[in-house]
Amino acid sequence: MTGEFQLRAPKAEEASKLASLGRDTFIETFGPLYRKEDLDHFLEGAYSDTVIAKELADPKLAHRIIEFKNEFIAFIKVGPVHVPAKSPSPDAAEIWQLYVRQSFLGEGIGSCLMNWAMNYFKSIEASEIYLSVFSENPKAVHFYEKYGFKKIDEYDFRVGSQIDLEWIMCKSSLI
Repeated sequence: MTGEFQLRAPKAEEASKLASLGRDTFIETFGPLYRKEDLDHFLEGAYSDTVIAKELADPKLAHRIIEFKNEFIAFIKVGPVHVPAKSPSPDAAEIWQLYVRQSFLGEGIGSCLMNWAMNYFKSIEASEIYLSVFSENPKAVHFYEKYGFKKIDEYDFRVGSQIDLEWIMCKSSLI
């Protein structure tokens, strides 16, 4: 990743732009899997301007975006464990979301975000790192496995009336 790519924290006044990126990348990645009303309902709950503004203001969450030519092209959100993991350690953390626009896949954008996250988790002395990934997304599973994550459990992930199988993956300490 070189040139005009910039990794930075989004500003509060950029909540709408980040929400739009969240909706767009989710639709690019998963849109065809869902009925329009299920997808719309999910996106309103996960990526509305209001939801993203609240998340940006939450001190427990950390966000980074990658910007290219003034366009948000990727983001990561990390924070405390919120997946239904069994007995995470008190100082465990989680990658809540990591999305890259389809047109930038294969450019090292995801790796840049993961490297930032691994350094962040080390700085907060997280003993375990969790994430969840759609079980039928082998590229994402493989990407996370390259970073040492292993499947430890699974759960039902609801998008409207549709339920998908989501895997919980975990990586031990970076300390």
